[in-house]
Amino acid sequence: MNTSSVDNDLDLNIFDPYTQAALIKGGFLLSTNILKYTEAEFRKKVDLTVEATRRVFIAAANISASNVKCHQEPINQVLTTGCKQIDKLLGGGLFKCGITEISGESGCGKTQFCLQIALTVQLPLPLKGAKSGAAYICTEDRFPSSRIQQMISNIRFKYKCDNKIDMNELYQIDYGDNILISHIATVEDLKKCIHEMLPKALLHRPIKLIIIDSITAVFRGEYTLSELPRRSRDLRDIAFFLHKLSVEHGLWIICVNQVTSSMSDNGGKKLVPSLGLSWANLVTTRLMMSKTQSSRYIEVMFSPHTASTKVPFKVTEQGIESN
Repeated sequence: MNTSSVDNDLDLNIFDPYTQAALIKGGFLLSTNILKYTEAEFRKKVDLTVEATRRVFIAAANISASNVKCHQEPINQVLTTGCKQIDKLLGGGLFKCGITEISGESGCGKTQFCLQIALTVQLPLPLKGAKSGAAYICTEDRFPSSRIQQMISNIRFKYKCDNKIDMNELYQIDYGDNILISHIATVEDLKKCIHEMLPKALLHRPIKLIIIDSITAVFRGEYTLSELPRRSRDLRDIAFFLHKLSVEHGLWIICVNQVTSSMSDNGGKKLVPSLGLSWANLVTTRLMMSKTQSSRYIEVMFSPHTASTKVPFKVTEQGIESN
């Protein structure tokens, strides 16, 4: 039986029977009604697993995106990371509509990854770019201008086009000017940037990528133990509005997270992403970087688009590349 119609745009046939029943019982047949909540809030309302909730949100986000602005673009458009091995790991590249988190210890390559994506989003469509700009929000250090210029100077060696027209377009892009840079120091400034500055910028500039490097910095040390509920609300507010922007404007959203030490199952210690479950439940795809003396790795912790696995990579003058 086909349960989708004009009045209920969510196609229940793509979900398992338990999820279908939960959505019908809760009256959640419209994508707009689902996206009023965060994933964590919605999961509690309908009593679904984290994985099932994420599948519902991805479906709802894709529908809303097509109804607003993404009808002009492929809903399932993927953005290249500039590294074929990492693209394959992610199921083709970075997917729209949702938050992709990249975490890892200091010096493992998180900012290098973000800088490269800020360039690949500007690439021509035949190179799996989006021919668009990026908004880069720095909360820790100054934007690494010298490093991005080094990567820009190597673009002609890193990317190859099949025809001269695309190659000419590749050389004519003003990569530096297409990155809108903001420096943020507090949670309130970050909220103001996301709620006020970014929506205005999206109306006047062809931006398709938002990077926050990092989401962790403004939330560490700003709250006392008694203020942890407010911290969770602020995290939810920021994540919810990022989801909203990604759906309405067809954006890729990347948030850098730091790591903290935690007890492992065997009694030892392991590194896990910071900000706890209140943030983890708001993330669509979680990636984690790590490093050893001889190599660096990027791992998919969870994603609705691909299985959990990891691959090695290296950082060169050109950027992030296959090992």
